[in-house]
Amino acid sequence: LSEDTEAQQLLNQVTDYYHDTIKQSPEALKYLESRGLGNTELIDRFKLGYVNRTLGYRLPEKNRKAGAAVRGKLQEVGIIRSSGHEHFNGSVVVPIFNSEGNVVEMYGRKILGNKLRKGTPQHMYLPGEHAGVWNAEGLENQKEVILCEALIDAMTFWVNGYRNVTASYGTSGFTTDHLNLFKQCGVERILIAY
Repeated sequence: LSEDTEAQQLLNQVTDYYHDTIKQSPEALKYLESRGLGNTELIDRFKLGYVNRTLGYRLPEKNRKAGAAVRGKLQEVGIIRSSGHEHFNGSVVVPIFNSEGNVVEMYGRKILGNKLRKGTPQHMYLPGEHAGVWNAEGLENQKEVILCEALIDAMTFWVNGYRNVTASYGTSGFTTDHLNLFKQCGVERILIAY
């Protein structure tokens, strides 16, 4: 993604759009509240968002050259599927940023629960290898870090005052990005909260 600045800019802009959307979405805010995550500081600090099928209305028409190009880039980064639908539709999304402030990963959690079609995954990420570390700056100068399995769990620790927390991307989603950051920060103890 780093070679393609236009794709990166689009991904960052879509993240901003999803963040604006969550603030106008009572169903998404209600879901966060039900999980103990309705904290506005959390929502704004980590640019949580909501995907409700409205992004397509904000893009140039697909039958126009500019629209086809933008949609093609969004398909490359995984925001739009080949069907034209948004990958994270119906999900609260958590973007993961690198040190330059660019989105390098995104997690989506469906909020419809038992209303989903059978076989629909509740948890999803952008296609490709996992990248980045959620709340990386919260780990700086910390000797002890809490490592959760899921971002929802890590955010629960965060809203309850434990700012030295992050998450792997599932039980087998600990990446070299995590390891490198832990070494760089001088972490001596990892409390695993799976």
